[in-house]
Amino acid sequence: MLVASAGDDDGSNGGESGGDSSGNSGLPAHERCSRSTAAGRNDHLTRQKHGQLTIDGVCTDAETGELRAASKGDEQTRGQLSGVQDTCSEKEHSALTRAFLQYGSLQSEPKSHGATAGSNARQLQSGLHQFQSSHGAGNNVKKKLNSLQDAAYWRVRTSQSTSDESGDDSETSSSSYSSSGSPVKTATIPIRSLSFSVADRVESQLLVPSQPRRTREELPLLGPLARSFDPDIESRGLLAEFKREACVDTKAEVWKLLTLAYPVTLAYVLEFTPELVSMTLVGHLDSPLTKQYLDGVALSTMCMNLTAIGVGFGLATAMDTLCSQAYGAGKSQKLGIYLQSGLIVLGLALIPVLAINWYTEAILLLIGQPAQVAKFAGRFSRILLAGIPAMYVYEMVKKVMQAQNVVLPMVYIAVISNLVNLLLGVYLTFFTSLGFDGAAIARLLSQVVLPLCFIPYFISDPHLSTEWWPGWQLQEAVRHLSTFLRLGLPGAAMMLLEWWSFEIMAAFVGLLPHSVVAISVHSVLVNVSTFAFNFFLGISVAANVLVGNYTGSNKPLHAKTASTVGMILSVSLSAVIAVLVIATRYAIPEIFINDAASIAMAGHALLVLMPYQMCDAMNAVMQGVFRGTGRLMLGAYINLFAYFVVGLPFGVYLAFRMDMGVEGLWLGLTAGIFVGCVVSLGKIYGTNWTSMAEAARVRTG
Repeated sequence: MLVASAGDDDGSNGGESGGDSSGNSGLPAHERCSRSTAAGRNDHLTRQKHGQLTIDGVCTDAETGELRAASKGDEQTRGQLSGVQDTCSEKEHSALTRAFLQYGSLQSEPKSHGATAGSNARQLQSGLHQFQSSHGAGNNVKKKLNSLQDAAYWRVRTSQSTSDESGDDSETSSSSYSSSGSPVKTATIPIRSLSFSVADRVESQLLVPSQPRRTREELPLLGPLARSFDPDIESRGLLAEFKREACVDTKAEVWKLLTLAYPVTLAYVLEFTPELVSMTLVGHLDSPLTKQYLDGVALSTMCMNLTAIGVGFGLATAMDTLCSQAYGAGKSQKLGIYLQSGLIVLGLALIPVLAINWYTEAILLLIGQPAQVAKFAGRFSRILLAGIPAMYVYEMVKKVMQAQNVVLPMVYIAVISNLVNLLLGVYLTFFTSLGFDGAAIARLLSQVVLPLCFIPYFISDPHLSTEWWPGWQLQEAVRHLSTFLRLGLPGAAMMLLEWWSFEIMAAFVGLLPHSVVAISVHSVLVNVSTFAFNFFLGISVAANVLVGNYTGSNKPLHAKTASTVGMILSVSLSAVIAVLVIATRYAIPEIFINDAASIAMAGHALLVLMPYQMCDAMNAVMQGVFRGTGRLMLGAYINLFAYFVVGLPFGVYLAFRMDMGVEGLWLGLTAGIFVGCVVSLGKIYGTNWTSMAEAARVRTG
């Protein structure tokens, strides 16, 4: 054990005088401390770099403070805790954290209960030893386990001294021998830093003059223990985070997620509505070309989604990671920088997007679409081109607001946009000569309104924008372009892979026998699944925001809880929707089609849709978790495997080889997304959340 010698009972050789008499008085604190320890030990600063500070009685208070200050400035000690996190499994790190918190709880025990505290510390020491023996942990993990064992050991010694104090005022001592071989009186001493290993404790038999007994209140054990985990504890507040993370209020997390999710869901439903309104307006035109108009709007919407929306909104998913984590880290000004980076990226992406949509008609003719339908689709798309930049700006600002948990304004803005689209659409389509073009112009104006509505909102309360807008800083924005693209490109891939799979499936539906009925049934399933997906998307965005905020603010347990709550809520909601759809499965198709055979077939196919819907709900939230933690590339790979390796090939096999038709295609897609859910769930379950928090700290640093 660590012992302290006493040449005489009165301690005349002790403390600082001993250091001065040896000729060390003129040396720096760390050298005086080093020379006063056992001969042959390395320089104290070398030990200090490994979190090994000093021991009470070896240095004066001033020297100890000097050493601590040096330790805090030592860059090599920073990230000591994260080094352990990286070498631990999730289970091991959880056990370490529990042990740390358990030890910390011993500090609050009354002085009169010293024996009980010692017993608890012994149990902790024994448990840590068993944990170390049963895990193949790395050196860093063992070092931390040993640190905790040391802490428990000295806690036992302290409790013994406390319990002895009432019955014996004499110094607790034992016999030891100095380097010269003469017996000296030794006494146990508390340690100031608990970060050196058991081997170090055995090797460094420090023989120093005994010090007056210190009461339990004078032994700040919890502070040194925390410092052994991270010397920068005061600046980063990790100890406080450990205490807060000890108990996560699950009910509060559920409420917080729901509070975020329901406005986001309403906003997404309202943003989806203009597409339906445009098709409804065109579908009610009194013209022999109404069917071609309707098909033209549908194809234009499809092309716009696969190019403008898929590419732009996909790249904007980088904001889901960057903004939520920056806001969680308390670096709100970075939100404005990321917004400027995003505007640069989306501005560049706008060039090919506009070119593709300008030539929509030619592209549709190239893939064999009817000439008249392609003409109307191209005309509708060209009118909407001016609305694409406005939608990009709106989406970027929306991401910034969502990251700050501000979601209600988007609901109001979406309501205004829908009113513009509906009122102008009715007027321009039916009360002017514009007709088909009137519906497109109304849709365009409703898109332009979206970002403009933010202007009066920010003017009404300038504080809402000044918090995160640092002014135009294009150089800084350009510096973050690589970070934005590293997240945005896989985010776009993650979104586009899913959308492309649906369009490919629609092409296969057209190849089925009785394709007219099959297309009608497929359209019902697509509309129902898309409408339901908006609800899951709300939970996904809420989970994304919370996980990003928590990892950014170094609250890994809160982030883990938010992800779990999001998945449970999504499955629960999908079950409720499934019950409602099954109960009304023959009434729902009547909204979209009026053919009896198609209605009957669609009613049966809706039963097949429900397993897909439950998997889709889970997948949506897990992808939100991936965005919140910055693992968009992982989400892209999972989508590629789920949809294109499993889903579509299996669906084609069931539809054509097993003669299952539309239901076979959807069952195949269900199988693919189920596999994707299993893989995603495994990845999330195995997530080292403390590593995610550290990665967020580096990303937003």
